[in-house]
Amino acid sequence: MDRLIGHLAAMPDGGHAPELAALLGISQPTLSRMLLRLQARGLVIAEGRARSSRYHWVGGRAGLADLRRRRLHEAIAHRLVKTPQLLQQAEARLAALESANPAGHPYHERWRQLIAGPRPRLLRKMTEDSEDADLLRKESPFTALIRPEERRRIFENLGQVA
Repeated sequence: MDRLIGHLAAMPDGGHAPELAALLGISQPTLSRMLLRLQARGLVIAEGRARSSRYHWVGGRAGLADLRRRRLHEAIAHRLVKTPQLLQQAEARLAALESANPAGHPYHERWRQLIAGPRPRLLRKMTEDSEDADLLRKESPFTALIRPEERRRIFENLGQVA
């Protein structure tokens, strides 16, 4: 079980069952039982359905929330590539966040710097798998830019109801 957790923890984009079974040198049914036990404990989630499922180590509810925020920001980042004018909405939302939560000032200032800087740097920070990015995404001006149907789809892919 520890080896499975280790492999999943080393795969920020998750892993497919055949890939995991090969890494562990075990059968698919054995892997399925292990994954089910970890899912039941809330430590692993399956993203997607059937053969397209990817398994992610989330380590509990906080990890699931981090993954959900990352997926939302990935969708928003793709929208920003197509429609850079959405940055104006993010800036307006940032101003509203600053007045509503003065304690979040360090995060708001980081977002302001990222928005003003090179676009690839902003997009990378929005989507990267890091503790720093996870913290920033908790106080993000971008979540208001996600469409309700996109939010629902992302939550459903992560096995949740929106």
